[in-house]
Amino acid sequence: MCSSEKGEKDNAMRVIAQTQKCIASGNCALTCPQIFEQRDEDGVVHVINEHPSLDLLERVKQVVDLCPAQVFRMEDEDKVEELTIVEDDSDV
Repeated sequence: MCSSEKGEKDNAMRVIAQTQKCIASGNCALTCPQIFEQRDEDGVVHVINEHPSLDLLERVKQVVDLCPAQVFRMEDEDKVEELTIVEDDSDV
């Protein structure tokens, strides 16, 4: 299934948060609280804004770089007309 069939835009850079890898360090929530928080029950990353403003792109890149568990994966980095952040809770 292509991304447009899944309701995603073809011009969006995607950041995937692989929650199963998260060690609950909190760097993401501290660096960019406009997009990320930690779940109360276990401290694992939770995306609270799936379509943030492009003004936050540099902060998101910091989150990706700072994560000690390397939870975040960037896709379609050349497509910077929109930014989409999603959670992936499948096993790694």
